[in-house]
Amino acid sequence: MIKKVVVLYYTQSGQLKRAVDATLEPLRRQSSITVEYVQLNPIKPFPFPWGFMEFFGAFADTVQGKPCELEPVDESQLSNADLIILAYQPWFLTISQPMHSFLQSEQAERGLHGKAVVTLVACRNMWINAQEAVKAHLQRIEASLVGHIAFVDRAPNLISLITVVAYVMGGIKGRFLGIFPKYGFSESELNAKASQYGACLVQAVETAEYKNLEDQLLQHGAVQVASSLMVMEGRGKILFPLYARFLTKNGSASPGQKQFRVAIFGIVLPMLILVLSPILTVVAWLMPFISPDKMNREVTYYQHVAFRKEVG
Repeated sequence: MIKKVVVLYYTQSGQLKRAVDATLEPLRRQSSITVEYVQLNPIKPFPFPWGFMEFFGAFADTVQGKPCELEPVDESQLSNADLIILAYQPWFLTISQPMHSFLQSEQAERGLHGKAVVTLVACRNMWINAQEAVKAHLQRIEASLVGHIAFVDRAPNLISLITVVAYVMGGIKGRFLGIFPKYGFSESELNAKASQYGACLVQAVETAEYKNLEDQLLQHGAVQVASSLMVMEGRGKILFPLYARFLTKNGSASPGQKQFRVAIFGIVLPMLILVLSPILTVVAWLMPFISPDKMNREVTYYQHVAFRKEVG
């Protein structure tokens, strides 16, 4: 019997699609497996490269989880899938607007209900909060998250901050200014690791046995959690909703007021990150000595697909 894998994804630059293609190459070589792609398409496309005001203007709606309008997804493609690959990017420490919009939809409730799901992200380096939001949606939908794969930029945090801005706002795909490294996950890492992850997926799909998939992916290094970035994300998770409320004035800001606040925010946020990142890095380095058991528990939790619902 032919097994069916469906990739549900949204990408602007194509970087995520390259990661998905490389990972699923072992599946496409199997005559017993078919792979289909379903791309999410916003009615009003998001730009790439982004303009300054467009990029920072998307912050509040993204953080607050406001949906954008999507072209309808062909649910028949999802209905008989044996495995769904949910491929997405984090935006502003949460799920990108198009993917978040789909996960909030009735189409997602019908299409993903009862399905085995593997999540795959390709991003700068911070995906923990976004993945927790995805876990919450999948639990609500009663889908089964059976594995996670994360392709990230391995450059130091401040370096990757500079290169990602050059990439998403300038469209610069190579070495920025001839000094900074190319933004994104390493192609050599992709070539070395993606096929290993794909081989794990082949075995799981062909046998319809997913209970060991997570451990197999982890053994191949599919998910690595840096404690320093985990600490930074924790702070961002607290602060970003406050910034979003400031931009919208709790929903009462006029268009002119919001534009002015976005312009200020677009200058202040990168400066805050540049100032606070070294401080938080030092704090993160100290945390394993201050509270080693807690840090180890947190790292282990975020590496896995289990979801703990937060109260409050």
